[in-house]
Amino acid sequence: MSSYRTTKTSSHNSRPPSTSTPSILKKRNTQLNNVPKQKVQFNLVDNLKALLISFDQNNDKEKLKYNNLICDIRDAGIEIKDSELVALLKDARNCVNILNENLTLFVKVILILKWMNRNDEVVNEYRGFLLDVCTAHNYHTKFAIEQLVTCFSHVDTTVFDRVNGMPSEEEERGFQNVHKTLEALLKVIPLAKDLLMTALRKKFPYKKSSVESHLHYIHNLLFVTEYEKSLRKPILSLIVSKLVEIDVHISREELDRLESNVNVGIEDIFPMDVDGECMQVDPDKLEAESFSHTLDVCLRRLFVYMNTTCHDPDGGLLWNDTKLLYHDLLSVFESEILPTYNSSHIQYVIYYFLSFKTTLAENFSNWLWKKCCDVSSSSTIRQAAAGYLASFLCRAPFILNSVLKNTLFEMSTWCNNYINRVDKSVKVVNEDLLRWHAVFYSMCQSLFYIISFRHHDLMDSKRNLKFMENLNLSKIVTSRLSPLRLCCSTVVNRFAHITKTYQLTYCYAVMDGHIRITDQSIKDEWLYSFFPFDFYVLPRSKDFIMPDLYRHFEDDINKHVNIDDEEDKDSSLPIDTMDISPSMLSTSSPAKTDWLGQLVNQHQ
Repeated sequence: MSSYRTTKTSSHNSRPPSTSTPSILKKRNTQLNNVPKQKVQFNLVDNLKALLISFDQNNDKEKLKYNNLICDIRDAGIEIKDSELVALLKDARNCVNILNENLTLFVKVILILKWMNRNDEVVNEYRGFLLDVCTAHNYHTKFAIEQLVTCFSHVDTTVFDRVNGMPSEEEERGFQNVHKTLEALLKVIPLAKDLLMTALRKKFPYKKSSVESHLHYIHNLLFVTEYEKSLRKPILSLIVSKLVEIDVHISREELDRLESNVNVGIEDIFPMDVDGECMQVDPDKLEAESFSHTLDVCLRRLFVYMNTTCHDPDGGLLWNDTKLLYHDLLSVFESEILPTYNSSHIQYVIYYFLSFKTTLAENFSNWLWKKCCDVSSSSTIRQAAAGYLASFLCRAPFILNSVLKNTLFEMSTWCNNYINRVDKSVKVVNEDLLRWHAVFYSMCQSLFYIISFRHHDLMDSKRNLKFMENLNLSKIVTSRLSPLRLCCSTVVNRFAHITKTYQLTYCYAVMDGHIRITDQSIKDEWLYSFFPFDFYVLPRSKDFIMPDLYRHFEDDINKHVNIDDEEDKDSSLPIDTMDISPSMLSTSSPAKTDWLGQLVNQHQ
């Protein structure tokens, strides 16, 4: 028997038991990796209950035996035989009524034992002990739940034939044992739901953890929502918030690399061992590849979850279930995705879901438009909503043309009404003007972007051309607020070319008649971040989006449009002469967190 001495105060105290793992329960591995571990022989105590009672009564003679027992159970670990573990658990269950705060260490050393992949008898005894001790003494529940949640990220390192990183059959068997135990615990202690959510947040793998640990954890969190429906929204919010953290850390270089390999096999995209030796790889590059790989497989898992939740085995849409999930996803989108700058793929969670039914896409478009017009929301959120709305209407092939036209009409009406209210008061273009009217400029840019992308659908008939003429675009482009000077040059050039072709308005006189405020390269960068549904490049999950759910254009607006016609530079519209503040001539780029609004703050 091993020995471990403690002071009196370490065994008895009046404070609530800690839910963290005590240091005595953490094994110190001082052996070299190539030295085989010594087999631990576990000997059962003759009368466990008597020992625990004597220790609880502060019997000094029994303290050494108690601490030796704790260390023996700890050291036995996974090497303890199933039969021995069953006997220990049965003895422990017989002592449940005396396992108060003073015996918390014993409870914890039992709960940390590896049990999930053992035989059914061990699993049943462990589950029985956990349920018994938590119902008898609820102060053990928090630690018990944390130990169950810790199992969610378990990865068997001996498994090499995973399919898209998913758990093996044996790992899944262990996970199901954990879920059955957790589900039973939540039924007998319903108030444990709050403790569960706290544990799920606490135990979520760090963003630099392995791909498999992230996927397994998310896989298990999604399974929790199957038997605890009330936790679905907070669990989805937790998953998305953690994936957002990973998404924003994927560099532009890594996305470009994935896009350049869009037609290359997955095994050739990520680094592999060559002749048993790992190639030298830049650590930063390796980290970026790990982030993209993690996001890729986790998004795939989310796509599968949404698809199976909303469809029956025959592929039919379960409309009631879909509506409930829509409200949860919309809430998560509003709190986690919409405020996030420069995410590359996490926004496709709701994009994919909206493809299930055109009604969902229409409702989402209406929601975004209301958010654009919501004066109680911050300027940044309203600008982001405008960017999402424009990008969604342009890229989603499941958007009806009627929705597209209604949105354009609402946008142009809003812009024209805004101009009617403030245009006459504009005398000098200065920093305050940009700050006060940031939402207007974002709304104009979204309007220009939609027309530039969807002109084929908007001008394919005389009726549609008449509709476009009624948008009163000339009033917008010639207003004293001069949106053409501030919007991204790529969008402006394309919009000018399209509207001239269809004789809707003439932009070049206005564009050439005023001094450009923002540098060309900066505006191109802003365009990428502002319209979020860019090309999907993650190789393992792209089949859910590409090519059926994504609208491609041969004359993609992300490609620079050169307008070389000399006639395009002739003036055919009156130029509105305005004073320009000198500081505007050297204005820097829109900041990456508040786009237009932060642009002004750099000059204050």
